[in-house]
Amino acid sequence: MKLVPIGERVVLKPVEGKEKTEKGIYLPKSEDKKEGEVLAVGTFKDGKPLPLKVGDRVFYGGYSSEEFEEGGEKYIVIEFKDILAKIEE
Repeated sequence: MKLVPIGERVVLKPVEGKEKTEKGIYLPKSEDKKEGEVLAVGTFKDGKPLPLKVGDRVFYGGYSSEEFEEGGEKYIVIEFKDILAKIEE
């Protein structure tokens, strides 16, 4: 199955965030900030690509996402405006 988001939307696969850094610092869990892997990216209204690519990891928030399951995997379709940050390592 190939997913192609329409408009300013992004398809994510939820990822469990790290609970502890490499140096042993425990990170608090937050329900309003979640982590996901980008699986598909839509475009801006003018047709320009969104500044994300497949495989990027992001933090996202908001409550307007659509969740669904396919083949036992959970997926989320979220509006680009709800992406808080791209994770770069």
